[in-house]
Amino acid sequence: MQESLKSFHSYLTHNNLKLTKQRMLIFKVFMSGQDEMSPEDLLNIVQDVDEGISRSTIYRTLKHLHSAGIARCIHRGDGTTYYEPMGDQSCRMICERCGRTIPIKNPYFECIQKETARQQGFTLFRYQCVIHGLCSACIEQEYTAPPGTTTHSKQRRPA
Repeated sequence: MQESLKSFHSYLTHNNLKLTKQRMLIFKVFMSGQDEMSPEDLLNIVQDVDEGISRSTIYRTLKHLHSAGIARCIHRGDGTTYYEPMGDQSCRMICERCGRTIPIKNPYFECIQKETARQQGFTLFRYQCVIHGLCSACIEQEYTAPPGTTTHSKQRRPA
């Protein structure tokens, strides 16, 4: 968390902003969470500690965390937006219909990332990879739909 705090502080300083008590509280609460959370979830948790923190302060701070490379923004197919702390390495698949997130835990995939960076003469610090598609449950639901019904994603069948 110390490296992330340094990055956040550096970002704020570079943008002529201060690391206020409210931003620090939001940062600590956000970074202590392991899972994605909506701005509303974060607001509810933070307001248990400081009722004076407004919804707009949460949104602005999340924007700053995202711009500083500390938070990842996840847009769901239903229009909801979630945020999660950036890890060093992260790969996941996201279903565009139901929003299910499936982490990719594959040592070969990690090797490919590192080897690709090496071949390009690139020093790799961290990476994030997001693969969008349809999960097996949504694909099965699409193919087992009663005759005559249509789903909006029929055009996006896997090749």
